[in-house]
Amino acid sequence: MTDELTLEIDADEPPEPTLVVALPGPGMAGISATQYLIERLGLAETGHVQTAGLPAITPYADGRPYHHTRLFSEPSLECTFLISELPIPLQLSEPFGRVLLDWIDERAVEEVTLLTSIPSLDSADALCYVASEDYRQRRLTDVEISPLHGGFLTGSNASLVARAMDTSLRTGVIATGVDPRIPLDANATLRLVEGLDLLYGFDVDTTQLREFADRTQQHYEGLAAQIEAHEETRTAGRSRSRLTDDYGFM
Repeated sequence: MTDELTLEIDADEPPEPTLVVALPGPGMAGISATQYLIERLGLAETGHVQTAGLPAITPYADGRPYHHTRLFSEPSLECTFLISELPIPLQLSEPFGRVLLDWIDERAVEEVTLLTSIPSLDSADALCYVASEDYRQRRLTDVEISPLHGGFLTGSNASLVARAMDTSLRTGVIATGVDPRIPLDANATLRLVEGLDLLYGFDVDTTQLREFADRTQQHYEGLAAQIEAHEETRTAGRSRSRLTDDYGFM
């Protein structure tokens, strides 16, 4: 890896006025929510991003490789989705955001919504936001999404928001809490999908995702109960061993 980062964005058509961006994060909630919407809305891949200066990854599914960062859209929808599975090191997040924002400016994108997840949110059942004033007025006036009261963004999300602060680009980060013990937090994914539905009126059916979230929660709750029971058994065993040792037995 070098400190020189280049991005080559190959798109079949210009992006729509609104760009929804999901980058890697805790619980994979942003990426999972975006992937669910892409499938439910029947979006087609319309471009991809190639990078140099980063560790190479090539994801695959069913034995078929695909680009790590892709664009999806559909003519009847005024949104383009950018989904990336490429981890961006912190030291390269600023140039990554700068190049991406230059492309956004060139393509006359008017609004960017960034999806993210935060392990340390106090309420795991809430959606929160960090947004420019024009984004708040346009999207958040009549929806029940609370502001994040204090802290800081990091990585490429921080870079995009910081640069957008000095432009006319409407920018908002929609965040939800995730359980840091769970690799894939389906409940957080569901909250982000429902949040985007509130903002843009996609009217997607979330039945399948909700059922998956319920099954996932039950699985992890059962796993946690098994671990707790195992720990209680080990603790009880250690207590009995100490009593036996008092009588001189091994």
